[in-house]
Amino acid sequence: MPKVTFLIALVLSVFLFSATAQETTAPAVDQSIEDSLDDVLNAANTETSMQQLQDIYASLTPDTPVMTRVRTLSYIALDHAYLGNYEEAQQAIAEVRMIANQSNLADAKAEVEATALLISAMQGKISQAMANLNDALIPLEQAQLPRVKYYVHNLAAYLYGQRSQFDRSLEHLIYAADAVAETNDGRTLIRLLSTKTQIANLYGRQKNYDLAIEQLDDAERIAEENGLLEDFQQEFMFERAYIESQRNNYDAALGLYQRLSNMLKDNPDEIASYLTVLNNMGDVDIRIGRYEDARAVLNEAYNIAQLNQQQFNPEIILFNLGYVDVFLGDVDKGLAAMRKVIDDARETWSPAELEELLGEYAEALMHLQRNQEAIQVLLEQRDLRNKAYQGDQQKSIAELQNLYDSKDKAMQIELLSQKNELNQQLIENESQKRTILLLFVIVAVFAMVLVALLYRAARRSNLELKVANSKLAEQSMRDPLTGLLNRRALQDKLKSPHPASPDAMLLLDIDHFKRINDNLGHAVGDDVLIEVSKRLLQVSRESDLVVRWGGEEFLIYISNTEKSKLPIMAKRMIDVIGATPIKSGDREISVTATAGFISYPFADLHENQMDWEETLQLADMVLYAGKVHGRNQAWGVMALNKPFADVQTLLETDLPGAIEQDAISVEIIHGPEQQKRK
Repeated sequence: MPKVTFLIALVLSVFLFSATAQETTAPAVDQSIEDSLDDVLNAANTETSMQQLQDIYASLTPDTPVMTRVRTLSYIALDHAYLGNYEEAQQAIAEVRMIANQSNLADAKAEVEATALLISAMQGKISQAMANLNDALIPLEQAQLPRVKYYVHNLAAYLYGQRSQFDRSLEHLIYAADAVAETNDGRTLIRLLSTKTQIANLYGRQKNYDLAIEQLDDAERIAEENGLLEDFQQEFMFERAYIESQRNNYDAALGLYQRLSNMLKDNPDEIASYLTVLNNMGDVDIRIGRYEDARAVLNEAYNIAQLNQQQFNPEIILFNLGYVDVFLGDVDKGLAAMRKVIDDARETWSPAELEELLGEYAEALMHLQRNQEAIQVLLEQRDLRNKAYQGDQQKSIAELQNLYDSKDKAMQIELLSQKNELNQQLIENESQKRTILLLFVIVAVFAMVLVALLYRAARRSNLELKVANSKLAEQSMRDPLTGLLNRRALQDKLKSPHPASPDAMLLLDIDHFKRINDNLGHAVGDDVLIEVSKRLLQVSRESDLVVRWGGEEFLIYISNTEKSKLPIMAKRMIDVIGATPIKSGDREISVTATAGFISYPFADLHENQMDWEETLQLADMVLYAGKVHGRNQAWGVMALNKPFADVQTLLETDLPGAIEQDAISVEIIHGPEQQKRK
């Protein structure tokens, strides 16, 4: 049955637990206002917090430090969203985003974009939040405040967890724990306990229940030793109840949920949490066949949710009630309710969330022996599962495929069993019935064994063929030395017309590479190429293509990025190569690189005017200019200042002339060694 998690609790805990982290040096804050913001969060009273925040906002002046202004407006935006006033929340975000962008502070940009993502998540727009996650993560790389780092990494962990990318979620929780380690104040323990609880939740969702319990036990011990057990008791109980229900310890789970229900029932600020508990209690009752008990608790939850739809989606409860109706005999009403929720979910829910509903709907159909309908629903569920997780790592895909295979086999066995029962009912003669039944069972067993053997053999052959084809395809697209994509991979990507998206290309060449080969040998040269490849992958985004273009040349195709961010990305590329010597055996080799970069399509030119190869040629020309002017630098073509038709020939033949005549604007980024000499 569909269950819900504490998104609103995440909203409060991420801000509350990160709000009072110890500030580092720059950027500056107004500590008295920061303390007032902490007081608002610690009170956690939604009825009065908005007025308090507005009063704080009214006290701000142009001299108030940027980070304090950003934090105040971010909290106002979040409070609007918590109250369901999303239009006002977006207005506040627009205002604070302007402040952050004008300040050019990485901490400010990261906090604003993370708040915008969190508001999207509160509206159920997880896919939109995931698509824009890099807007917060990129400036976070240069952020200094532990408070901001803790906040953004917590949010990233939540979003990746919603997409079942548990490895990425855990990675960001570890980063959040690192941010906690940078603080040493009165709330450090609280932040530590919050992080451990989230990791326990992550382990529970991965079905690593022993690890989850180990984290909870450790967190409870720390909380008890430091007098914080009461503050975290609800979170600990909720996680334990979830794990007990997953372990089929239903009585223990219900006991914990009942205690939570008593604690939350009369608290108007805990409506979402209270409804979550009631829904999960109904889910446990359904699992153990207590359908009347499930109906009672779910009806109570539904009535409350109808009055508080901004804080809790009543359709989740309505779906569970439909499932109960089916098993209590009110089939038409139950199936209609479940179908309505599914139809609505198709418009607004993510594929991963919708496919869970389809699985439960298929179970209800199989209970009613509507097996053909169930098969169609399961096929749709399979397609959605593939869509929901198509971008996950191979390990996650394999786990999901195994899960589907097990359900698929279980369904086939169930259908075969139903067929046996139908045949048994058609036998009228008792003697013939026993004989035919025996023969049928024998045949069925042999058929099942044969089908299973054939299925396994076919599946194994298909899998081996897919693996072989995948390896061949991979090898044809990869450079054998570095493992990077090769020219063919990029050409295949760009052979079709390019959509009007803000992409870019950065062509990079290792300086004096021939000297390394000639003086130190080709083996050392290979080590340099391999290490440079690793470093480029390290600072590139997952959506970028890192290509070995040939020899000592590398091409980074950057997808969906703003032109204004290109100099920052170029700086990161040449710095990661030149800042640290490369080791080859006992040697340490100082290596620098020169790069040329350009947006694509350049200056909004149509592909018929300047295709990707011609655009790359211009990047190659500015790279050459960088080498002529001393190497260890990146030259970027930032703008076209004259009509393309007037300067096309000049761009193709005389780059220095194009620059001298102001046909194009070029920005130069120096590498780390030049900065040291300055």
